[in-house]
Amino acid sequence: MYQISIAQTYLDLAILINGGMDTILLVLLGRLLKLPIRLSRISMAVLLGEIPVVVAYYSLPPWTLFIKWLIPFLMVFVAFPTTRLNAFLKEIVGFWLLSAGLGGFVYASWGWAQFDGGVNKERLILVINRVWILPLGALMWWLLQRLWQRWQEKKSFIGRNIFDLEINFGGDEQGVIQIKALLDTGNHLRDPLTGYPVILLEEEVAASAMPENIKAFLDIPWKDYADPWPLLWKVNPELVKRLVFIPFQTIDNKSWLLGIRPDSVTCFGAEGTQQIHATVALVRQVLSSEGEYQALLHPEHVQKGGDG
Repeated sequence: MYQISIAQTYLDLAILINGGMDTILLVLLGRLLKLPIRLSRISMAVLLGEIPVVVAYYSLPPWTLFIKWLIPFLMVFVAFPTTRLNAFLKEIVGFWLLSAGLGGFVYASWGWAQFDGGVNKERLILVINRVWILPLGALMWWLLQRLWQRWQEKKSFIGRNIFDLEINFGGDEQGVIQIKALLDTGNHLRDPLTGYPVILLEEEVAASAMPENIKAFLDIPWKDYADPWPLLWKVNPELVKRLVFIPFQTIDNKSWLLGIRPDSVTCFGAEGTQQIHATVALVRQVLSSEGEYQALLHPEHVQKGGDG
């Protein structure tokens, strides 16, 4: 009877600890992924998380392994229900990563503090001497959480401000490119002749769709000229209709960007498809190191429906 009482106490303790950890994990997951946190759903998910503890306690080998794999899926689905497969996979992966991180931290802290040896006088001094590990671990955990939140906020911002563009430079189908453009509120460039807002586009991306006469002009060292406008008349007067030099100010001096007037620019956004008036300026640097976008939109292309 005594042994049963002790075993029951250990089961209660395991259920309590497991429930507390599951609650922390689910709430933290919801905050990191900016999911709606509902106490009723979190409570139901935590109750589901107690099933593997009970099954392991009563030693039911045929079901233990299966339930250990199944329950996390059910917990995440109950806590944060979704019909989108990619969103659910993101949630379950996040739950596993947090579980591994928190579990590893607790296990390491337990071992480093040497709680397993008992709490006699000598051990108690040792624990006190090493108690700094716990706040240090908590600080590291908080910093990682903040970094994750900032990364999520950045991804969320970029996702809301990225648009699909189709730019037709003229000619056959090879003159059309499809890219992603980020709305850049700091882009105030305009075509000096037409007044159209400017789209900044990576030159390497545009090269595959540019007509041959424009490609040939890019090989000319026009940037060495203080005023490159006369080159258009000298090299090919027909290019005056298609090319334009857009002035911009750097910290050191005034410079130029080579602009191309495309046949058409189509923007695909949440409000539908629309044609926008724009001149495309070429830049040599990569605009997004992660390849999330290849161009920068002028604010007027969104604010005024692209009538520029």
